[in-house]
Amino acid sequence: MDDVISFSNLCDQLSFVSVLDNIDAGIIIYDAQGNFLFMNTVMVNWRNIPRREYLKMNVHDFESVLDVCVFNLVCQEKRRVSRLQYYRNFQEIGGATRVRIVTGTPIFDGCGNITYVIMLLQDTEDFESRHRMLLEEHKILAETAVPAHREEEKIDIVAKSPEIRQLLSVVDSVAPLDSTVLLYGESGSGKEVFTRYIHEHSGRKDKPFIAVNCAAFPENLIEAELFGYEKGSFTGANREGKTGLAEVADGGTLFMDEINSLPLSVQGKVLRMIEEKSIQRIGAIRAKKVDFRLIAATNRDLSEMVREGTFREDLYYRLHVIPLTIPPVRSRQDDIVPLCLHFLHDFCQKYNLQKSFSDEVLEQLRAYRWPGNVREIRNFVERMVVMTPAGTSEISSIPLGMLDDSNPASRTIMPKKQSAKQPFSALTKEKIMAALVVCGNRRNETAEYLGISRRQLQYKIKEYHLPSRCHFNQKAAGK
Repeated sequence: MDDVISFSNLCDQLSFVSVLDNIDAGIIIYDAQGNFLFMNTVMVNWRNIPRREYLKMNVHDFESVLDVCVFNLVCQEKRRVSRLQYYRNFQEIGGATRVRIVTGTPIFDGCGNITYVIMLLQDTEDFESRHRMLLEEHKILAETAVPAHREEEKIDIVAKSPEIRQLLSVVDSVAPLDSTVLLYGESGSGKEVFTRYIHEHSGRKDKPFIAVNCAAFPENLIEAELFGYEKGSFTGANREGKTGLAEVADGGTLFMDEINSLPLSVQGKVLRMIEEKSIQRIGAIRAKKVDFRLIAATNRDLSEMVREGTFREDLYYRLHVIPLTIPPVRSRQDDIVPLCLHFLHDFCQKYNLQKSFSDEVLEQLRAYRWPGNVREIRNFVERMVVMTPAGTSEISSIPLGMLDDSNPASRTIMPKKQSAKQPFSALTKEKIMAALVVCGNRRNETAEYLGISRRQLQYKIKEYHLPSRCHFNQKAAGK
């Protein structure tokens, strides 16, 4: 209550005119016809026109000294418009042309009609001059705080729910390693986002990231796309041959999405590629060594496919080194609202709009099951942003048909524990360490996960001289 009273007192004591007059940028307020209602001191000084005279004028009186009228653009598009504007001094014939950044923002009434337009203007030459002056006065900024180039945008994962936070702690532990990761998750759950996150937090982040959707290629082309071919290998082939995607990923990360769709005829060659770290182009005589970190993803339980005979058992065990499961959105409701607001911010920036969701809409979105997971959330938010009238700042209702919960959501795909069928000798040091990470270094759970007894696990730990606690698990525990 004290905050409300303080703000009310501030409004009484400090007028908005005083505030706008002390902002070091030009500010103008127009009515719907373009008549001047207010201009701050910067604008008065720019034009050398008394404020009293300004208030008798219209924006179109200045069209002869402007290359474009931003006010007209705002009225035509009914949204915020930002652009560079070339202008000359209104009272100086043949004066020098200058450039400024102009942003016009419309204010709407309850019916979606523009009632006011607020204009923000900044002269680029003045800005650059001040920038140079500050660099000279504080030269340390030029050496440390001013980057030579813009860094690439990093992958951010919205993680509020304990399920995703726990998954991220494991991902942070395994990302610096070169171990193979197998991601389980329903369609649209964000498997490629997690894969890119792993790549960016690994030692290979400056090397290529190559994504291969195994379901996107016909069976007769997947081998050529993955391994490449020599010139003249088959009819219709490129005369110069082609480099395979696995070879392009050399030094970086190879992501094989929907690996459950990989034809049986190609699975054997993929297994050999993983085991020998080499690929052989179609029509080539010799194999070529490649070095990449493999991450695979599936929306089906591979162990079931092994029992059905549609997936090779030996390839399954090669991939099943560090299995991680991305839970569906419906099982982590705490992430739904943050995801909606995250995409709302992105699309408002993309389309230069200002919109928000009402509390009632957010509660409705939180209660929805989202069978399409994160992909469905992203598409829904974009539809709401672009289909809502530009004059609507708050989205207070969801049109019928925008959310369809009639289709039953598919079940969560979970990797099953290693079966006892796996040979005891096949438990490599890498697999033991990965299982300890996944199970939080708890020996009973690790043994159960691997399908062996605790005594056998202890034997393997001693055989491989593993420390009592893996160093990368300590790092994760300290976060």
